Amino acid sequence: MTSYETRIRDARPGLSPSFARLADFLLDSYSQAAFLTATELAHVLDVDPATVVRFSQHLGYRGYPEFQREIRNKVKRELLIGLKTEPGTAAEAAAIALQEVARSLELTRRGFPVKAAEGLITALDEAERVIVMAEGLALPPARSLAAWLESVGYTIHLTGGSPPELARAVAGIRKGDLIIAVVVNEETPFVAQALAEARKAGSRTAALLAAPSSEAARHADLILTTHANPEPGIGQILLESMVYALAQMLIKSRPGLFEKASERVRRITQDMISGKLT
Repeated sequence: MTSYETRIRDARPGLSPSFARLADFLLDSYSQAAFLTATELAHVLDVDPATVVRFSQHLGYRGYPEFQREIRNKVKRELLIGLKTEPGTAAEAAAIALQEVARSLELTRRGFPVKAAEGLITALDEAERVIVMAEGLALPPARSLAAWLESVGYTIHLTGGSPPELARAVAGIRKGDLIIAVVVNEETPFVAQALAEARKAGSRTAALLAAPSSEAARHADLILTTHANPEPGIGQILLESMVYALAQMLIKSRPGLFEKASERVRRITQDMISGKLT
């Protein structure tokens, strides 16, 4: 029997806009859809309930109840049965890895440094420019942090972890700069050394760390650390989660920043589409 996911993906290229909204929602939010009636689903997506029925029939089901039954069976399998793997297989390795990520994320959630995070948000308010330093596995979460901050108007400079890049960043430090080091597994001592130099120069310093034992912690005024895990890959994931949590704190505590940025993006997008930006 062809799964509903396969049916949706096969049909997706030729769908109307309302059918496309349904398709994407049912692929991405199937666990929510499993508990919505056709009317409720239509309300969530702002379509007519009859559209939900027609979409189900378009995919080959007699109606939405039959379609929803398949979705509910998928959710039931995930919640009650879970993934069964054979010992010693690659599938088992994947399951163990995901369990460890989930465990580490939960421990990080429980120990999230709220006070330090609030202090970092205040420091961002006071900073004229933010310099983010990272190397190796820490570069992806550092880029995420820089993107979030840049999107709401902070002046950001992201530097890599090589000595010349870090030296240029430190040499150009100005009064009012906030220096943030993002560290997963300290492949070299260079980021910690640069943070120390920045602190000596009188800059406010902060560190987002995958482990409290990181050398960079010695040179940071504000320290945000995840629950330490010996696997660097998990440390990278945990730092990404911390960056996301910080972004959500910013959205909640400084909503005006994001509202203004969203309005600017909307306006510029409209101008680009209309051809006003030439």
